[in-house]
Amino acid sequence: MTVPSYRTILTVTTMAPGHRPEDVEAAARSVTRLESWDIAIASGQPRVTARFTAIDDADARATHALITDAVRGVAEVPRSRLAAVVRGRSHYLTP
Repeated sequence: MTVPSYRTILTVTTMAPGHRPEDVEAAARSVTRLESWDIAIASGQPRVTARFTAIDDADARATHALITDAVRGVAEVPRSRLAAVVRGRSHYLTP
């Protein structure tokens, strides 16, 4: 049985006082096991992508919320999106 893969995609801006950029990844990893982690610049802002597995979309939404809340503890997150990974491509899920 193949477990579905998902991506939490976060725009990350200002770090909280006393935190460093690497704390963003540590925060995400503190709540779930990640398959991969990526940092990119999109529209001039840092964007991080945390890829993880979940049983189904409901489980993925719960994990997405945990990751987002954890990262918000160390940095501002003005935007977060959840996507299912289908054949290597992101398909965004509605909240």
